[in-house]
Amino acid sequence: MSNIYIIYRAMFSSDGAMHTIGGIENYLLSLCEVFTQQGWQCHVVQPAKRAFSLAQPNYVIHGVNTGIYRGNFKKYALANWVRKQADKQNDIVIFATDSYAVTMQGFKTLAIQHGISWDKPRASKQSIIQFFSSLLNQYKYLSYIKPKCSLVCVDHNFVNWYRTWFNIDKQHIKVIYNFYNEKIGEKEFAEKWSSENSKLNIIIARRFVDYRGIKLIAPIIKQLLPQYNVQVSFAGDGPLKPYLEALFANEAKVTLMQYGPNESFNVHKNQHIAIIPTLGSEGTSLSMIEAMAAGCMVISSDVGGLSNIIINGFNGRLVIPNTLEFTQALTASLSNYQQSKTMALNGLKSIEHACSKATWAKGWLDTVNTLRLA
Repeated sequence: MSNIYIIYRAMFSSDGAMHTIGGIENYLLSLCEVFTQQGWQCHVVQPAKRAFSLAQPNYVIHGVNTGIYRGNFKKYALANWVRKQADKQNDIVIFATDSYAVTMQGFKTLAIQHGISWDKPRASKQSIIQFFSSLLNQYKYLSYIKPKCSLVCVDHNFVNWYRTWFNIDKQHIKVIYNFYNEKIGEKEFAEKWSSENSKLNIIIARRFVDYRGIKLIAPIIKQLLPQYNVQVSFAGDGPLKPYLEALFANEAKVTLMQYGPNESFNVHKNQHIAIIPTLGSEGTSLSMIEAMAAGCMVISSDVGGLSNIIINGFNGRLVIPNTLEFTQALTASLSNYQQSKTMALNGLKSIEHACSKATWAKGWLDTVNTLRLA
């Protein structure tokens, strides 16, 4: 039986409770589930103030005291711990993010690249400063890629960027899109998009921060509200929540809400249009895939891995993230119900296989088995 060691920053407390539950954490839990079904023992290795080990149904949590190491350097202490535990011939070491990758000579290693994150709008308006800032960022992220470490990417955007710097023929790279857990049935889709519906429900499920496009889309929603029969939900939390509360104070057509990771499908099943106004740092967005699987028509920025999923005008609308393009896209979507319904159906069909959990799991099992036999 093979052991899978997953190295990640602090994810659990010593009693097994999760500190945070976001996209990466859900991704890792799903990985452990898939690996356990194959009879492989999963070990999640993380920093801890006090060393501990705790067995859970699909994994064993190992808290490792990282001593003098701080910040991102804690990964070296975790790698040293795994070196003492793992079998070079049979076991696999997975770095949960590429930034946590460490060279481990003789071990079978793999890192997960969750999408380009250094394409956010620059703080400086001066081109020369933007250029050198981008250059330093690219150097930093290139340094995360270890030559003898396989790489799983969630989109082709990263692979194409990496190809502009180095040949990738000697680097084992696999693209495996993010996935949905549930999808809407034909009858439910027909009921949701019945022509009898006079009101369209819109959802923006994003963290309330600048680079997720909240300050881009909120004024557009404010402007269009009086013109259409819609109900808008901003789902999430973050530092821009007071901004949204003030902008939509006493506005009955707008709701601010939060939901748990297991509630996403049911929430999106009651929505017609999902808006992804991201300005940067996006892979094959879990939010977008979940929305499409729930039968929503998607209006998305053409950022990162989002363009791997949406074909503009066929299975959604893909736009440059600016006020004019999002206003035009949303106006067109609200003005042509039948066209939006058709795009929603095309969206559902286009990801039905490509982004199913079964396809995602097979991609991972093929990758790990190839690494095991190497």
